[in-house]
Formats: sequence, structure tokens, C-alpha cells
Amino acid sequence: MRAKELAGICDRILETRKFRDYPGARNGLQVSHGRPVKKIGWAVDADLESIRRAGKEKVDFLVVHHGIFWGSSALDRKIRALRIRDAKRLGVAIYSSHLPLDAHPDLGNSIGLVRALGLGNWKKKRFGRAMGKEIGFMVQGRGIRRKVLFRNCKRLKGARVKVMAAGPAVCRKIGIVTGGFGDLDQVVQAGLDTLVTGEADYPTEVKARELGINLILGGHLETERLGPRSLCATLRKPLHTMQNHGI
Repeated sequence: MRAKELAGICDRILETRKFRDYPGARNGLQVSHGRPVKKIGWAVDADLESIRRAGKEKVDFLVVHHGIFWGSSALDRKIRALRIRDAKRLGVAIYSSHLPLDAHPDLGNSIGLVRALGLGNWKKKRFGRAMGKEIGFMVQGRGIRRKVLFRNCKRLKGARVKVMAAGPAVCRKIGIVTGGFGDLDQVVQAGLDTLVTGEADYPTEVKARELGINLILGGHLETERLGPRSLCATLRKPLHTMQNHGI
């Protein structure tokens, strides 16, 4: 299977065409090559470190959440050219998915964080509108102690969790959106007592404290490893089957 075909599978799984995304996202195959794909890998960012590591490990199809087209300054364009040059030199095709991979109900970053927090069996409803689509979840249940949410969030690889403990010690209605989400209007409208996300700016932290809302920040990178890893694992199954049949 070639990179373009594998990217098509990704687009169908993630329903990419249903999403309007930020201009820099450019969801889909961003760098390609003409050879059959033999090894799939994943990273959060299509940065030089990830691309070079993929090349070193003979990964020829790299799934990422943040692709190479963010930013439009002269410096952004220079860095982009370096990334594209190295990806082509090393034979690494790059497939990027931003909001579609956040939002996917089974493989996405947000549902992955719901499960990592131990809330997979709670009542769930879509939450966290971005570019016209809800990319996260609100979960509601009998209650979980704030310190347990903190501990579960700490289990994410590399996480250095920051907690603004302004709400109740027992959380019952929680919003979960990975990456950087700080829309407290949505939090208040939904009647949430706690928001778990990757990062928020300082004014959002101050407002959360004043509004009496728990804010648990697990890290932008750390909360967005879950989706690329899940998509990568899903893609390896058809690729392995086709390799076994000599396709």
C-alpha cells in the first residue's frame, strides 16, 4: 500500500471532509513518496526531531497531530522548508490530522483522555466547540475526587500537571478537551465544575479561580499523544494483513 492510499484510509476513518479546521492545519497527506509503505509511526508534531527519528527507525509513514504548515512568517517558511527537505530526503511521508483527530469518538485525543482519567464509564456528551465542531466531551457521574483526577492525569507520559483548585473537591460534571482550550463561556454555559485540558493562558486561570471552577492542565503535548498513537495502531492492522498477502 502506498502513502496516498493509506492517507485515504485515514481520511475515511476520521471523516476529515466533515471538518473545517484552522488554516495551518491542512489535514491530510502533507509529504508523500511513491514507494510502498512498510512501517508506520506517530508523533504529536512534525518537527525536525520527529522526522529525523522516523527516518532513523525506517518509518516511511508518519502520523502526526500538528503538521508542517502552521504559521506564515519568513521564519515559519524557513523551518517548514527544512522539515519538508528532511522528510523527502529520509523517505518519510507525513499525514497530519488536527481537529478530526481530536474529535474522533473512539480513536481521538479527547476520548483517550476521558479513558486515561478513569471516566470511560461515565455519562458522556459532546463538548468543546472549535471551528463549528465539538472536539471534546463533558462527562457526568456520581463524583470523583479532584486529587484522583490529578493523580490519573499525572500518569500521562511526561505530564507535569498544574491544578487550579477553585471548585469542589469532588467533581461531578467535567469538561475534557485536549491541547489548548480555555473557553470558559462554554464551561459556564454547560454548568461544569471542572475543566481538564492541556494548557490555558494566565487570564483564563485567573477567571477560573474567580468563577470557582477547577482547572486541571496536563500539558498540550502530553494530552495529545493519545490520538496519533491510537490511529497508528489501527493503521498497522490493514498494513500487516496486506504485507502478509504480498500486496
